[in-house]
Amino acid sequence: MEVVAYLRSAALVLAFVATAFSSRRVWMLADQVGLFTFGLGFYLIPGYLLQFQTNGTIDGLHLFIGRFLGGTMMGQAVMSYKLGKSKDPAVIGMLFTLRTAGCMVLLIMMITNGLLFSGEQQGQWNEQYVWFSLLGAVLWMVGNLIHLIQIRDFGVLTVGCTRMENHLRLDFFWHFVLIFLHIVFTEEMGSITVPRNTFDGLHVSVNQTMGVLVLIGSLFSLVATGFRQPEDKRSACLGSLVMHGSYVFLILWGIVITKEQPFQTGLFNTVTSGLPLINFLSAYFIEPKTKES
Repeated sequence: MEVVAYLRSAALVLAFVATAFSSRRVWMLADQVGLFTFGLGFYLIPGYLLQFQTNGTIDGLHLFIGRFLGGTMMGQAVMSYKLGKSKDPAVIGMLFTLRTAGCMVLLIMMITNGLLFSGEQQGQWNEQYVWFSLLGAVLWMVGNLIHLIQIRDFGVLTVGCTRMENHLRLDFFWHFVLIFLHIVFTEEMGSITVPRNTFDGLHVSVNQTMGVLVLIGSLFSLVATGFRQPEDKRSACLGSLVMHGSYVFLILWGIVITKEQPFQTGLFNTVTSGLPLINFLSAYFIEPKTKES
């Protein structure tokens, strides 16, 4: 490996050691800053972050899916930041539980894709995928697991049927079904949502990674219905607003400006991302605030 590659891996390990064994507050801040920074990187410069980990050239679809992944990561970071300030132990407990479980699923998927899609062909992962993305996923999972096992009070979730909770339930059902289809039938769903006949390993891997992160977000929407404080429920909505707002911007940019999205696929993507955006806009800005209990 080149010196730069060693430095990248060393930076990940040093950042992990400096934060994972510190206080929960320090780890959560590092988690949020790191997730948002990488998300912003994938949103703005996906070609750079993907190119050094893969063989061959990066095409427009790689960039498109990479930016969707970036928007997902930024939305997750915003939600984590807002929920991390909650004083309800149930919120913190569920935050670390779902993050850890999600990281485990993500890690299994990344290892599988690394074995299936590694080689010298176009769109295949190289060894930098192991020493950067895979290493980062391992450290992310271990860090969350360290702090999860230290939690002694997981609080209590309640069950309600307010309009805000119904907005959150609707988001869960919508995304659970849609993302399940994307993860299981990646190429088939991809042929509907993107103008492409064939997919390489990079297309499949990045799309599945985004799917896992969105699935985690949908589970947050489900458990957020049981949060006792209305502001915590609004925090879950805010993260999804950032995520879906970034999606719709990318889709419309591809339809109107770059012309990379044919009208049919662009319309399908606009509907599947626009409806959740409208749902959360209604929940966050229209639904009246309720006094905290």
